Amino acid sequence: MSHRPGRAQWLLRIFFGLFAFVLTGLPQSALAVPSFARQTGLACEACHTVFPQLTPFGRVFKASGYTLFNTQKVEDIDRTKQSTLSLSDLPPISAMIIAGTSSVAKANDADSSKVSTDFPQQASLFYAGRISDNIGAYFQLTYDDQSGSIGIDNTDIRFADVANVDGHNVIYGVSLNNNPTVQDLWNSTPAWGQPFISAPSMQTPAIPGAQIEGAMAQIVAGLSAYTFIDNSLYVEAGVYRSALQGQSVANNGNTTNNIISGVAPYWRAAYEWDWGKNSWEFGTFGISAALENPTTPAGNAINNSLQSAPTDRFLDAGLDSQYQFIDDETQISIDARWTHENQNLDASYVAGFASNKSDRFDSANLIAGYYWHRKLGASLGFFAVSGSNDPLYLGTASGNSNSSWGTAEIDYLPWLNVKLGLQYTAYMRFDGASSDYDGAGRNASDNNLLYAYLWLAF
Repeated sequence: MSHRPGRAQWLLRIFFGLFAFVLTGLPQSALAVPSFARQTGLACEACHTVFPQLTPFGRVFKASGYTLFNTQKVEDIDRTKQSTLSLSDLPPISAMIIAGTSSVAKANDADSSKVSTDFPQQASLFYAGRISDNIGAYFQLTYDDQSGSIGIDNTDIRFADVANVDGHNVIYGVSLNNNPTVQDLWNSTPAWGQPFISAPSMQTPAIPGAQIEGAMAQIVAGLSAYTFIDNSLYVEAGVYRSALQGQSVANNGNTTNNIISGVAPYWRAAYEWDWGKNSWEFGTFGISAALENPTTPAGNAINNSLQSAPTDRFLDAGLDSQYQFIDDETQISIDARWTHENQNLDASYVAGFASNKSDRFDSANLIAGYYWHRKLGASLGFFAVSGSNDPLYLGTASGNSNSSWGTAEIDYLPWLNVKLGLQYTAYMRFDGASSDYDGAGRNASDNNLLYAYLWLAF
């Protein structure tokens, strides 16, 4: 009698098959390094422990507007010896490809598969680097296999300069970006927080995060000013407005939702201590936004004229911390974040889409990672979300979205720009319950997911 391997065994075979493919089909000499490394002439490890985690030097490089270079450039000056042109000899272009396969403990319904394969899951093209002496950019164009389309991804365009003030080194600048915290220097804030990648098929609670934790990504335009003093004290303030992709509020304002009324103020402050091979950061961040024609997690939406649209108001405030130990043999990181959101649901309550006039929401996470020689790594993470009981607003059987889960991941990097990962996510609680959370017999553990991926950056 033959033995048929289970789903988990098949996933492990696929993972190690991808591993063998990298070892045999991608010799080291054929792999180019990303554009920042080309521009600076430095290996990836100068700016990253393991991509995309930044080192202290990487944070200074980013705050300085991505302008450090060690390549030839095309220059021009005027009659007063002032620079009028400064172009890199080599355009800072790079690319990224992610492929993965996943298996969930129990299919969502009788007609769905437990296994999902994404090839490519994501393919991105970057312009990332120096534009002129004081201007640099991180611009990402991405193909997403879930939507089957190409669109603008994370974008951060900066002007930066440096000054000496009473013996203090002061980096100052302005960032134009499309995702709150994408411009941030630490991996403890939402845009660059761990886990850096997850399976598209992974289930998330009714409210997976606050507004600042991804809800505004790529649909806003923000302008902020910042300063980084002695590579330690960081302060930033700015505002965001809606900048939708694929539609315009000028032409169909009665069918667009979650439009920022006026501007949404954003703030960030952090302090980093560096000693020897160690660094520790502690900071705060937040945003305040009034959203016209709001939608609810339950899927209800208000569609009025944007000239007289009702609003729900959200105030997000968070604390974050990051510890790093970095040497040639060992790289350790511990990231923590807590975010609190006050929700004034005036519009949703009047429309009958919320049980309460105001709600609260909290999210917290703690992730520890270890790498040996930047080759072998492992991480453990714990995540939790909690909030008010509001059956109409959330649309869950329990009336809340209280959830908790953990992740465990192992990574192998045959080269600094190639990562193979195996990740497992286990839910202890989902949308307010550990068992029968949807009233139809589905348990939190039914959403447990095994995910294997290949990540190339070149």
